[in-house]
Amino acid sequence: MHGVNESASLINPVKPTSESLASGKKLYDRLCAECHGEKGDGISEIAAAMAGDEVRPPNLIDDTWQHGSTDGEIYASIRDGVGGPGAMKGLNGRPGIGPTEMWQMVNYVRSLKK
Repeated sequence: MHGVNESASLINPVKPTSESLASGKKLYDRLCAECHGEKGDGISEIAAAMAGDEVRPPNLIDDTWQHGSTDGEIYASIRDGVGGPGAMKGLNGRPGIGPTEMWQMVNYVRSLKK
């Protein structure tokens, strides 16, 4: 697990091109939308079921980012996971998901707020 300060300084090597955003959206739809919601607003059946829980899928389009809002911090959250047991699992080591794919997801998540 990498430190938050180290993560904040990671530079996104993948430009947010239309191709990168499209790839990031496909990955988000497959791996993230079930919890974070189709629009990234934190509204989903899983989030609703976790309503009383201390840890639940956050809104990704608001101004509040508990785990950091730099590209590097978002990347580290995707890579390493957040929230401990029963929460978001990291994608590091997942077949077919490498650094490029995770950076594409960062680009897509960033585009949701616009």
